[in-house]
Amino acid sequence: MTEPSLVALASAAGIAALVVGFLKTSVGGGIGLVLTPVLSLFLPAQVVLGLTAVQLNVSDPITLRYYWRQWEERQLRLLLPTLLLGILLGGWGLSGLSDATLKRTIGLVAFVGALVQLAILQGWLRLGGGHAHRSVAGVLGLLAGGASAVAHAGGIVLGPYLVGLGLSNAAVVATTSALVAVSNVLKLVTYWGIGFLGWRLVWLSLLSTPVIYLGAWLGYRLNRWIPRTWFALTLIGIALLGSLRLLFA
Repeated sequence: MTEPSLVALASAAGIAALVVGFLKTSVGGGIGLVLTPVLSLFLPAQVVLGLTAVQLNVSDPITLRYYWRQWEERQLRLLLPTLLLGILLGGWGLSGLSDATLKRTIGLVAFVGALVQLAILQGWLRLGGGHAHRSVAGVLGLLAGGASAVAHAGGIVLGPYLVGLGLSNAAVVATTSALVAVSNVLKLVTYWGIGFLGWRLVWLSLLSTPVIYLGAWLGYRLNRWIPRTWFALTLIGIALLGSLRLLFA
């Protein structure tokens, strides 16, 4: 793996910080769909995952502050155990992958996630029901944990499932944010353990904190004004293009 220059890392940290903050408070996710595959086109995938992992941990308190205690407690209890297990298993699977293989894996996760999002948006697919069985939540939690470890894409699974339960928009974002906040801490430890994260990335990520706050403020303020369907389609389009570039690079 070629070590990126400090300028390249700093530029990526600034862009990622703005996008992470904006997406977390505007739509509650999308990092794995858009940011991870696009940044992986220009930087080693290990660097992208490590860099954004720190920024996600920094942004979690901001999101939780906006949506504090609006989460659905039963779903937290059902999803969290297998979500954490999925992150451990996903991290173990990542540890032996080359950069090229990891980029294709990220591309595959983003591509499948974009198609799932498109199917849900068009009404072709619905996950969950008013009283989904605990086994469904357990399996989806495991899948979300694996997707989160591979590409920060746990929200691709969690969001549609929680929407399918009939929760309000605020409850969906709050529940997803609470689950992600806990799992992101474990993911940070996992990435450090497998060598995806070092002090250089940690400091760059922390220095970008003001930009994360700016993105979060913009996302929260623009939440009610964003045309949801067109915005979702734009994210899906970017995800498909980025993932296909990674898959066929």
